[in-house]
Amino acid sequence: MRILLPIMILVVGMACNQPNEPPSQSSTPDIASGEYQLPVFSEREMWERTAYIWTLTFGLYLEEMMGQGLTAGEGGQRTAEMLAAGWSGSDTPVALFNGMYRNWSMTPGNNCEVMEATDLVVRARCNRPYLGYFEQDGGELYGLSAEEFEASNLSFNSTIAASVGLEWSQELEGDNFSITISKN
Repeated sequence: MRILLPIMILVVGMACNQPNEPPSQSSTPDIASGEYQLPVFSEREMWERTAYIWTLTFGLYLEEMMGQGLTAGEGGQRTAEMLAAGWSGSDTPVALFNGMYRNWSMTPGNNCEVMEATDLVVRARCNRPYLGYFEQDGGELYGLSAEEFEASNLSFNSTIAASVGLEWSQELEGDNFSITISKN
């Protein structure tokens, strides 16, 4: 946990000019003449920025753990173990799915379709809108592959589910993933 703050500081510095982001000014404006105006961002652009920085922060944190010899899955498990207490109220398949969906919805373009929702099971299919963050940087996000990111997420989700007495299974299907959450 001690490494998280320096990583977050590094992320903010690195993310100040996200790849493929156009420069805000082509020349130095004359502030005295009132020529300068701050850039204006749409709500979607602000959410994209937040989701990108969150993904990058988690990716750098995961990279640090992997540098200490953990696999991506072990990094996701360790993160979930630190945060599991905050999920104690998500002890039904529907409550756990709703909590995860709430977090994933930070990323614009996130879509999930629930196929089944009962007291014992939730089955859903969700897209993977975060893949664009990896694609814009040549397949990796500051050295982290989408495969490593997803292995960590699967482990995180499974560990959180187990902490509240549930089972989580997840399979990739092209640009989507399918989830089954069931009561043990």
